[in-house]
Amino acid sequence: MTVHDIPLASFFQRVVDPLIIMGMLYVCTTVLGQPFTGYSLVLMILAFFIWSLACQYINPYRTWRSGRMLLFARDIFACWAMAVLLLWLIGVASGLSFKYDPQVMVLWFVATPLVLLGSHLLASLFDSGAARDQSLRSVVLVGANDVSVRFATTL
Repeated sequence: MTVHDIPLASFFQRVVDPLIIMGMLYVCTTVLGQPFTGYSLVLMILAFFIWSLACQYINPYRTWRSGRMLLFARDIFACWAMAVLLLWLIGVASGLSFKYDPQVMVLWFVATPLVLLGSHLLASLFDSGAARDQSLRSVVLVGANDVSVRFATTL
């Protein structure tokens, strides 16, 4: 884990990923020529909260911080599958699933995890290489004598 990975992962977790999920619903709706209704807005809000809930249980950001991208991709798809399943169950239980166009939903369900994964890969590519090589290390020196001062200068 590097110094710059922690804020970047937190920024994606709290800001970028929910915006991508909500934006992809809007994009899929407009691309297929369907009207963006209040029901779509409700679905956006539900998706935001359900994505956050799914990510609490799976936590894909721990594998992203460690640099294991295949495991990160698996975790992103697992989080999205859990979110889709919960959204579908809510839609069936509330009786509102017929309000949504099936083509829009399928496109949104398929395209969103790919865009999420692509955004994370793009962010890791644009992350500065020099900052990536510096490991986060903490050192505590106890005592203020000549030996501790020499040790601090060598570190």
